[in-house]
Amino acid sequence: MSKPATPRQPARPTARIVQLRKGATLEMVRLTCPDSAQALKIAESFGTAIVDSDGIRDLHERLISETASGLSEGLGERAMQIHLQRIVG
Repeated sequence: MSKPATPRQPARPTARIVQLRKGATLEMVRLTCPDSAQALKIAESFGTAIVDSDGIRDLHERLISETASGLSEGLGERAMQIHLQRIVG
């Protein structure tokens, strides 16, 4: 007697390789923000008020640095990297 035919298993789909995003650094963020001269030109072009971009940039840098130092005792190195990547981008 012959064995009954067994249903054939479908082939597994090939796994996709997901490219990880490079984490942002403070230097990368600083370079994407306009400097004072660029901010002045942008404000004049659009007829908007001139903002204190240097003050805003310094405030954000201080906020991120203080948050990182406050969390450093409770988070490991990798957890801190993940947290800051989510905050900064």
